[in-house]
Amino acid sequence: MKFIILFSIYFLNTFIQVFGQNIKLSKVQLTPGISISMPKDFILMNDEMLAKKYFTPKKPTAMYTNSSGEVDLGVNITNTYWQPEDVALLKDLFKGSLRANYTKVEFLKEEVVTINKRKYAVLEFIGIVADDDEKANALGRKSSISKYNYMMYTVVENKVVVVNFNCPRKYQQEWGMIVPQIMQTVKIKNLKLDEPKKP
Repeated sequence: MKFIILFSIYFLNTFIQVFGQNIKLSKVQLTPGISISMPKDFILMNDEMLAKKYFTPKKPTAMYTNSSGEVDLGVNITNTYWQPEDVALLKDLFKGSLRANYTKVEFLKEEVVTINKRKYAVLEFIGIVADDDEKANALGRKSSISKYNYMMYTVVENKVVVVNFNCPRKYQQEWGMIVPQIMQTVKIKNLKLDEPKKP
């Protein structure tokens, strides 16, 4: 099947055409200093939604999800100290960390790119987490969770900023065409934090 992506910017709106359908994106401030264009139906995840989906001590800085709650896009700012010239090193470091966090990882892309005059380490991968549920194993079944991920890492004000996207693997074909275009709209000015604004 031939895939066609049309990428055009009209003021603050971006239009992407995939599988013959137009997807309208709108510019969203993830934080006062970080913006990205995303599908208009994405909504900001509240604390309850984050707690159910992301089992981490520190919640993501800002995460948005689609109407079904299956497709997520957002940003996380870490407190670790890094230099801007360490972006290539970050790629290798986080690649190893991802291998430790997943049962199996299939990397589709790993590179360093420049977007809006800023360098990013890019990791595109399929992450699989096996279900070790004893009942499932006793019945001879072992389920797993498989997700498509697209993550970009950069250094701003000596902190690592992670722009991340994830969805169930079954949606990879569709979103694998869209996400790289969305990531091209990321703009980072500073790390000033405030309540993220809704689209």
